[in-house]
Amino acid sequence: MSSGDALIVPSNFTPGDIFMGAARAPQPSTRTGYFGVHDFFRMIRRRWILIATLTVLGMAMTIMVLINITPIYSSAATVVVQPPDAETSVTGTTILSPNQETQIETKVEMLRSRRLARAAATTLHLDDDPEFARKPGEARGVGSWVREVILGNRPVEVDPSLRAEAAERSRSEGVVDRLLDKVDIMRVGRSSTIKVTASSEDPAKAALIANRLVETYIQGGLKNAKESRDKEIQALTARVVQVRTAMQQTDGAAASFRAAHGILASNPEVSGAAQVDQSAGILAQARAESAYASRLAQLSGGPATATSPLLIELRQQEATLSRRLGELSAMFGPGYPDVVKTKAELATIGPRIAAETARLQGELSAVSAASAARRGAIDASISSIRSQALASGGQAVALRGLERKAEATNTLYMSLVAALNAKITAPVDVDPDISIISRASLPAVPSYPIPQRVLAVAMLAFLLLGLIVAFVVDTMDTTIRTAAQVRRLLGIPTLAMVPDLSDGREDEPVHAVVESKPRSRFAEAIRNLLIELESRHGPGSQVVVVTSPLDGEGKSTIATSLAAAAGAVSRRAVVVDFDLRRPNIEADCKGNGVVGYLTGRAGLEDLPVIQEDSHFSVIAVGDTPMDPGALIASPRLPRMVNALRQHYDLVILNAPPILPVRDAKTLTEYADSTILVLRWGMTSPEAARVAMEMFERPITGAVINMVDYPAHARRGYGDAIHHIARLTKYYDADDPAEAGAMHKRLLRSWRRSKRRVVEALHFN
Repeated sequence: MSSGDALIVPSNFTPGDIFMGAARAPQPSTRTGYFGVHDFFRMIRRRWILIATLTVLGMAMTIMVLINITPIYSSAATVVVQPPDAETSVTGTTILSPNQETQIETKVEMLRSRRLARAAATTLHLDDDPEFARKPGEARGVGSWVREVILGNRPVEVDPSLRAEAAERSRSEGVVDRLLDKVDIMRVGRSSTIKVTASSEDPAKAALIANRLVETYIQGGLKNAKESRDKEIQALTARVVQVRTAMQQTDGAAASFRAAHGILASNPEVSGAAQVDQSAGILAQARAESAYASRLAQLSGGPATATSPLLIELRQQEATLSRRLGELSAMFGPGYPDVVKTKAELATIGPRIAAETARLQGELSAVSAASAARRGAIDASISSIRSQALASGGQAVALRGLERKAEATNTLYMSLVAALNAKITAPVDVDPDISIISRASLPAVPSYPIPQRVLAVAMLAFLLLGLIVAFVVDTMDTTIRTAAQVRRLLGIPTLAMVPDLSDGREDEPVHAVVESKPRSRFAEAIRNLLIELESRHGPGSQVVVVTSPLDGEGKSTIATSLAAAAGAVSRRAVVVDFDLRRPNIEADCKGNGVVGYLTGRAGLEDLPVIQEDSHFSVIAVGDTPMDPGALIASPRLPRMVNALRQHYDLVILNAPPILPVRDAKTLTEYADSTILVLRWGMTSPEAARVAMEMFERPITGAVINMVDYPAHARRGYGDAIHHIARLTKYYDADDPAEAGAMHKRLLRSWRRSKRRVVEALHFN
């Protein structure tokens, strides 16, 4: 049961149900419990002192921290990365490809690198800066102690000669770690802009660190580019020399192989085939010439004679002379001198033609013989070329391998020379891959702490903490305080909520207030309890058992006060004390009390057993019994209750607490009603629930006793007391004793609240 439960009231439950003795019993509710807005504010009203105390203490601690904390200043430098191939959309915005996005993220990580931080720390001499460098004798952090002591990760033993070097390296790395902790590198949205923010206790140092990081990155990039260019030139030069040597070796190897094997061409079989083809052509020509010459030699006067100019001329002269001779003979006759002369000339030409013809035939025969000899020589040459080409083909394979290797080496050499020339002739100056948009300036105000923001956050945080602690404390308060709790936990109505009169009434019994102050809150509550009992029982005498879960909850006070209220309205009432182990009602029974009757030493006719006290009667325990449990089971008990019922309108049986002993359970068998007295703010729900389980007969109702009305009203449960606690016109508020008791209750409530706040703070 939690105090949150105490805030939950059934929907059909009205303030009149718990007004100091409720006019009617509440009906069971079918609704489940909930924690609404009104309940939340009532909880705040009950625990406002705790919430305010925690908030004030938290704000005080925050102010003390703000006073003693060292301010931190932050300054930012902004750089932009310009991808060389960035495109621009029609709207003017730069469109970055995934490649360019990766490049920008790479720049961010490079700016966050330890190498850059180490270089910046070196140029800034942060090793000598107390803000970044740990002193030689400074203690290590809690993390190191945990790793060494708890986890057993003790440092490895280091050679004394190397210990100083390791310590210096560790110190240097610690400076880099602290520098990285004070630097924030962040890309601005999805743009190409990067913001480098540095924080420090010194504003000038913060600006210097941010600017130095950017400058170190740019200078490092230029230096790296130059060093990379020089290294590339050196590497290309060495490679050119190496390839040139290899090229000379491969060319020499090919030439040596060609000379050693007498190979003039890379493909001797191809050149041999060409020579064979050429020789075959010459051979064919020689064969044709030989055949032609032989044929001419065989043909006398044939075509062979047509090739000689002299023979042609002689034949032409012979034809001319023959034609002239014919003409002259026909014209002048055979004896004409010109005819004779012509015949003589014609006779000289015939021998000459025969001689020339013979000469030509001899030449043709010689030519034919020479052609035949030439043809044989060509045939032999062709056979030689063919055999030599076939022999050189196998050796040419190795030669071609050497030549291909030499050619590849030459090609590689030329490409390397071209790359080296391009690298040497390239400009030395290299543009940095980032440019500075704005340098870090000197900050005027600290970035941390910001007092207004810290105070606002602290107030909200401690207010929330106060609400949480208040809710926890309110939840941990599980004692019974409201009629709604009783209805929900025990399923019985609350017949009355009786105010606490334990302070300010030392001079008279509490039940006397019913007679002396009939308009007081106490008297009204007891009177309403009497009304509740009579309305539930109806006319006729009534026997009521009054008990409680545990001792000290005021059941005897309720019993006697109820009898006093009955007597005040002319009801004959008697209180019988059945708490045989610890009698609560003192009276001189002279051995004729409850114990005397149950043991048989006294009878009902012995009227001295009944003691008159004002408007009601009391029957005390009398002697202390040896066996109270056996005595309460006496067969004389029902006769005693029936006899009292005959003489009184209201018989109140003051039973012992139900949890220690079961006497109250036995007494309920002879009673008309049973009242369970619960103490406000003291009785636990568990005790009340267990007490209810002890009874076999239904319980008429509960009485919440010793209610602190002012405290109950301050808690804001939303019941009748919450609304009428400040009303005085219906009660005797001017009574000095009542005022004194009220003052004491208020003082006691304040002290109780103060103690709970202190306990809650100590608990948290």
